[in-house]
Amino acid sequence: MPARIVTSKERQAQQKSYTVSRAYRISVIEGVFAQIYGNLGNIGSNFITKFMVLLSASPLQFSVLSALGQVAAVFQPLGVALMQRLKRRKRVCVAITAAGRFLTFFLGAALLFASPRAGIVFLLALLFVSAALQAVGSNIWIAWVSDLIPIGIRGRFFARRNQILVFSGLVAGYILSYGTDLFETGGGALRNFLGRWLDPEVLFTPRNQAWWLAGIFVLAGIIGFIGLLILSRQPDRKRSLQEQMSLKRKFSEPLKNRNFRLLLAFGVWWMLAIGVGSAFWGPFMLKKLQMSMFQMQLYGSLHMGASLLSYSFWGRFIDRWGNKRAMLICVLLGGLNPMFWLFMTPANHSILWFEGLLSGAMWAGNAVVTTNFVLAIAGKGREQTYSALYGAVGGVAMMASTLLTGAFFPQPLQIGARLLEPEQVVFGIGGILRWLSLIPLLAVAEKRSVVPSRR
Repeated sequence: MPARIVTSKERQAQQKSYTVSRAYRISVIEGVFAQIYGNLGNIGSNFITKFMVLLSASPLQFSVLSALGQVAAVFQPLGVALMQRLKRRKRVCVAITAAGRFLTFFLGAALLFASPRAGIVFLLALLFVSAALQAVGSNIWIAWVSDLIPIGIRGRFFARRNQILVFSGLVAGYILSYGTDLFETGGGALRNFLGRWLDPEVLFTPRNQAWWLAGIFVLAGIIGFIGLLILSRQPDRKRSLQEQMSLKRKFSEPLKNRNFRLLLAFGVWWMLAIGVGSAFWGPFMLKKLQMSMFQMQLYGSLHMGASLLSYSFWGRFIDRWGNKRAMLICVLLGGLNPMFWLFMTPANHSILWFEGLLSGAMWAGNAVVTTNFVLAIAGKGREQTYSALYGAVGGVAMMASTLLTGAFFPQPLQIGARLLEPEQVVFGIGGILRWLSLIPLLAVAEKRSVVPSRR
């Protein structure tokens, strides 16, 4: 029996399947290194927060730290501009991201300044430039990956990828946070064990803890560069430039899309609400609840564990029911989470562990929806521009509320027999604002939503 001739169409289908499979695999492996890098040396890292505490940062400076991560998103449209005349994305994406991660090596140099205030300014400036460069690279990466992964499996792709990434970041964070706690008074069994040969009071001092953190930032830079070497092996499809729009038209087109404007209105409100209190979760744990880095990591473990378990659910839910319904659930849970913090004290914060589980599940869904919702509304080939505008506008909104929270930091509030700390007042306001974001979300009509089976 003669062998069946493989048609050109079948060969193309096989090649496409192979490309998708390879992109999926490399994206996950590279993402593991990127996740660990981010957990150690990016804005939002517990280690950055602890470093700022050791440098005696003020509430306003913590607000600036949180805001910098969002204002950096304003630079996402640069990714669109850079790709305007280029047919391939890989080289530019890797180069710009590498420049941002390179700056992480120098974060610990903040300790070399005679004035802690000057060191904090240096640290914040470095983190801002690093975050801005990586935001540009991230925007290019989103367009690159969305071009490789079919929309029908994109929800499950991002969910599965995030699931693996969160677990890897969790393991690395545990190991290094335990080492960080060696420098705290009563820093665990390992400190007592090492005390047989070393003098903990001499070696494990707060000053040495700061240098330990500086070493963690160097390690983060190394891990980040390994991830980029892996990313450079990901497939890259050649883009057609035959019908290329001008930049002015490219950026104005999404704003003419009424549905995108409605989504943008929701995004602004949601990010404004998230920004209220975003700078104070970590400092509140360390300073007001008097938690150790290990306890913070335990909270993070519950948060991430819930994320790991729920990513698959969110991926299937989004592919079946759509992003809007998923986001409605996230908003309801997102407004509830800050309310738990109103009842926490140094003597009793056991409710924190339940909140960590609930929060982890919610943010897992939010992460997948935020990435996928804009891509679902954008037209084919327009994903990068829509994503850049959404990220930039939302980033400015969160930056504004974060800075305003630090500038107008409230006084403690007495409610009956309960005295709320200033941070708790902020958390409560933020929770209410999150719930109110349901108003603009309900007006959004999701494009390409999946019609559920009636069987």
